[in-house]
Amino acid sequence: MTHRIPYAAAGILAAALVLAATPASAKGVMDIVTPARPVRAGQTIRVSGAGEDDAARFLRACVQERGGAHDAWHVVGCGRTVTAGAGATVETGVRPQHPGALQLRGVLYGLDDTADTTPDELRTSPVVTVHVH
Repeated sequence: MTHRIPYAAAGILAAALVLAATPASAKGVMDIVTPARPVRAGQTIRVSGAGEDDAARFLRACVQERGGAHDAWHVVGCGRTVTAGAGATVETGVRPQHPGALQLRGVLYGLDDTADTTPDELRTSPVVTVHVH
């Protein structure tokens, strides 16, 4: 009987140490869908995306574009702000003006409230390149 208490206490202590050493991490994802074929300059293409993350109270999904690998990203459209767990979505049209490679990505922003003017960038989708001719 006296041997069971130390073993039980050691098991509880070991479990507590494992839980304390495990880092807390938010889980989330952001993806976009674009046309798989090349497009013409001036042609509007539909881009849709969806994202989810448990690190914020409110979420907003957006699509960003840039003309080259070294250009800055610019927001071209955002979906409505939703509560976390509802799944943030975005549907927007992008009209490339020049031939070349147009890069697109989805960005999931976390907000403290629906009127938050400085949202945090939580997730980005992989970059998708659309060829424009």
